[in-house]
Amino acid sequence: MAIGSRSAVKRVGVGRRAVGALAACALLVGCAGARSEAQIDPDAFERMAEAALEEVDLYYIDQTDPADLVAAGVRGFQRIDPTLAIEPVGDDLLLLIGGEAAVRVAAARDASGWADRTRTLLTEALDDSPKLAAADQEALYDAFFDGLLGELDRASRYAGREAAREARAERDGFGGIGVTVEPHPDGARITRVEPDNPAAGAGLLVDDVIVAVDGAALGGLNLRRIVERLRGPIDRPVTVTIRRAGVAEPITVAVGRTRIVPDTVDLRREDGVAVISVSSFNQRTAKRLAEALASAQAAADGRREGVILDLRGNPGGLLDQAVDSADLFLEAGLISRADGRHPNSHQRFYAEPGDLAHGAPMVILINGASASAAEILAAALQDQGRAVVVGMNSFGKGTIQTVITLPNEGELYLTWARFVAPSGYPLQRLGVGPTICTSGARDAVRALDEGLAAAEAGESPAAQRRRLAM
Repeated sequence: MAIGSRSAVKRVGVGRRAVGALAACALLVGCAGARSEAQIDPDAFERMAEAALEEVDLYYIDQTDPADLVAAGVRGFQRIDPTLAIEPVGDDLLLLIGGEAAVRVAAARDASGWADRTRTLLTEALDDSPKLAAADQEALYDAFFDGLLGELDRASRYAGREAAREARAERDGFGGIGVTVEPHPDGARITRVEPDNPAAGAGLLVDDVIVAVDGAALGGLNLRRIVERLRGPIDRPVTVTIRRAGVAEPITVAVGRTRIVPDTVDLRREDGVAVISVSSFNQRTAKRLAEALASAQAAADGRREGVILDLRGNPGGLLDQAVDSADLFLEAGLISRADGRHPNSHQRFYAEPGDLAHGAPMVILINGASASAAEILAAALQDQGRAVVVGMNSFGKGTIQTVITLPNEGELYLTWARFVAPSGYPLQRLGVGPTICTSGARDAVRALDEGLAAAEAGESPAAQRRRLAM
């Protein structure tokens, strides 16, 4: 790419004083197109960059070059302003806007130094790019970190402040009243009231329409904003106004909040078989799976019945919950192992005595959308001969990400280890191969019957094939 011919290209080492002086001058003379300091905070951006670069250097599974990461991050701004580019010049980085050289920053020695260079590059880009200056802070973070993490692998990613808040709620729970709602022109209609939760105790019913929260009307708000108002600190009650069919006047009640962890486990019984679906792995998945097994055994009334564990479409979740879930069905043996660059990434997970299903024949259902923690569970039970896996080859995400909270309350998901199944094969890209493949099979019921029969016989042909192939 050709380098432009500005008469004076700034070369910045430390950079903060020079660029800060230029920015101050621009404000004093009121230059057209100067950014709003209230909108973009370069200091906050520098703190974010430093935190990310330090964490990548510490935890990422492979060693990285911070110069490449910074360049990739700045290159991410191209989705806001395609005229922006950045090129290496020896050990330096040169920023170009519209084909013309804007500023050249010298190499740094550590994450702090490279974060300072990032601030310099950002400040210059904001001064010279109206499109970038018009973006908000979170949009700049999204662009920069998507570019930076795109330099790593497909599983490492950035979640902005709002997305990270939702992810934490799914993983760890949130302060809520215990209802499920759907959109309604006047607010939100309640479709489910969870038993033994504050909403049930306050007398809220299915089909009640929530029209106001803490006195503020909900009409015209989207469902996400309504949910945000219903959620909050567990020690702070919320006032809810509802309209109920057959009641002339709205009803206003105070409802407490409790810690709500989304239920990821569903149990149903079909023809004497317990069918347990697990949609993902959050903080309480293993506990609720154990409760589902106990409930199924109580309903069986002493009869020995099979178990179908449905992991189709399960994208994964928390590692410890996948390990604890596998442990529910095993008496002993290796569940999984993980290895990475960081010393703490080397882990071995073993089962403790106690099969809660008491050796009942077991089938696991998987498909191409079964990934990560779901694959750990399926591989462990398959390799230990405890279950027959039926379906299609799984996704093949055999890596674990450590989750790091950034100064803006967004999150970095950094790959720091790779998983290996008990029999020794890597889950990454290979995935879990089914014992019985139903891809294109017309008779799924027959495939399940064959799977249960194989489980009864203690067979695990897929695991045997993999061991022979090692």
